[in-house]
Amino acid sequence: MRKFPLILFGILAISVPAFAQVDLTGSWAPRLYEDYIERGPGSDLGDFTGMPMTDEARAKALLYTSNLPSTVERQCLPQSPWVVQYRPRGISIWAEENRDGEVIAWKLGGDYLRGTITIWMDGRPEPSPNSLAVAEGFTTGKWEGDTLTARTTHVKTAWIRRGNGIPGSDQSTFTVHLTRHDNLLTIVTIQEDPIYLTEPHVVSRVWVLDPRATPGNYVETNCNTANEIPRLEDSGIVPHYLPGGNPEADFMMRTYNLPKEAAMGYAESLYPEFRRKIRTTYTPPASCGRYCCGWIERQGLPGAAPGLSCNDGGLGDLHPAVRGKAERTAK
Repeated sequence: MRKFPLILFGILAISVPAFAQVDLTGSWAPRLYEDYIERGPGSDLGDFTGMPMTDEARAKALLYTSNLPSTVERQCLPQSPWVVQYRPRGISIWAEENRDGEVIAWKLGGDYLRGTITIWMDGRPEPSPNSLAVAEGFTTGKWEGDTLTARTTHVKTAWIRRGNGIPGSDQSTFTVHLTRHDNLLTIVTIQEDPIYLTEPHVVSRVWVLDPRATPGNYVETNCNTANEIPRLEDSGIVPHYLPGGNPEADFMMRTYNLPKEAAMGYAESLYPEFRRKIRTTYTPPASCGRYCCGWIERQGLPGAAPGLSCNDGGLGDLHPAVRGKAERTAK
């Protein structure tokens, strides 16, 4: 009889997994009211806010023009594996298991511009630093509580943000945290780049589980090139701005009155202390004419975030119903 509790304990110990793993499988749809400008149309040319850029990154980004990705040789260049943080697309996630039912890898489906990310969970070592860099990089992962923490290396040079040419080098590494809360998935990426970043670049985004999403929307398709700029065909011209010649270099300064160190991607501007530093010198724009509260209604898009309020300088630019609510809120 004394042996029975020990036998029962042994059976229970065998039947219970060593650690819990959260199921990440499914089709995850983006919520574009969160950081819509970066995830939707992309940042404005000359908008380097929130980026801890080196002088080399700033100089390279200022050479960028909006028609550069339209050249035939660049239309199908792979983007950063975690550029999903800056795109309006959803993510399809599934598990790869061995014959014992153990998850050996998590897969994040790619598309015509981003390779499928494989997060290896089987403890395999990281390749040599001299190994080939590929579009999707090399990623390993481990569970930390209910969060899947991954590390991505061996990436290719690629733009960090969409739309304004902020570069990331092939020396970039990513630490990624994937956390599921019921039907919400939060992905936090921490990019470190000794060439183009002065400190880690941190981005957090949220997706929602959507069982009605079409998986084909989130998986790889072919990329077909086309002549998008006829005047450049067979010309050998590569669109660019010469140093000091970018007309949008002062866009954020002239549009929003931002100081240069805030608009041009200096790390100092990422911290709360910077607000106190410029409090006595910063003058807000007299009115808000674009991307103000209520912009979703003006563009005919559904899902405006509730409870927004606006500065009185921008109320005239709103939908009447939204403007009335904002006026009442201001009072």
